[in-house]
Amino acid sequence: MTRIGVLGVGSLAEYLIRGAKGSAYTFVVSPRSATRAARLAQDSAVEVADSNQAVLDACQMILVCLPAAEGLTILQSLSLRHDHSVLSAMAGPTIDRLRGVVAPAQVNCAMMPGYANAFGAGPCLIYPPDPAWQAFLSCLGPVHEFTDAASYETASVFGAMSGASVFLMRHLAQWFVQHGVNPETARRLVAETFRGNAEVLLQSSEPLDAIAKGVTTPGGITELLVATLDQTASIAAWDTAMDAVLARMTR
Repeated sequence: MTRIGVLGVGSLAEYLIRGAKGSAYTFVVSPRSATRAARLAQDSAVEVADSNQAVLDACQMILVCLPAAEGLTILQSLSLRHDHSVLSAMAGPTIDRLRGVVAPAQVNCAMMPGYANAFGAGPCLIYPPDPAWQAFLSCLGPVHEFTDAASYETASVFGAMSGASVFLMRHLAQWFVQHGVNPETARRLVAETFRGNAEVLLQSSEPLDAIAKGVTTPGGITELLVATLDQTASIAAWDTAMDAVLARMTR
C-alpha cells in the first residue's frame, strides 16, 4: 500500500479519498477540519495526523488540497524534504510559485472536478506528467497529461466549468419542476440527457459542428431554443465567464 499525506481536509480532499477507496492507497490527513477528518477516519485506510507537519513527516507523497487564498502561506510554514513529491490541487498558484514555496521538494499541479471523482467519473489534469501521481489519479477518472504550462492553465478552467455545469443542470431541472414535472423525474431527465450527449461526444468520430447540425432540424424545437439563447447572448456568455476564470488563474 502507498501512503499519501493530504493537507487540507475540505470537500475536494474528501471526494478524492472516497474515489480512491478500495485502491492501493492509504491516507494520512491533517486535522484542519475536525468533523470531516473524524468522518474520514472511520475508514481504515485513513489516519488523522496531529498537525500538518506530522502529515509531511509520515508520508513521501503529499496531496495539497488547501484553500487557494491561504495555501501558500500554510506551505511556507512547513518543512518539506527533498524526497517529498507534492501534487497541488489548489486553483491559482502557478507551478513556479509553488516550486519556490515547497523547495527542495518536487511539485506537480493537478485539476479535477471534485465530486465526480468520488465516483471515478471525472477527468483529472496533471502538469508536468509524473508516473506515480498519474497512477493515483487514474483511480479517480481519466487522466490528461500536459507538458507545457500555458495549455495546462487553459485546460484547468474546466474545473470551474464543471462546477458551473451543476448550476446549469439544477436550473434546468427546476424549470421542469416549475412546469409540473416530478422533482426526481426532472433531476434524472436532465442528468440522463447530459450523460447521453456526453457519450455522443466521446464515442462519435464526427466533428462537433457535424454533430450539432445533425441534432438540429430546420424549423424545429432545438433550432428555436438555440436561437432564443443566442438572442440574449446566453451561450456566448460562457466565453466571457471562462475568460474571467482564466485571467484570475494566470494573473
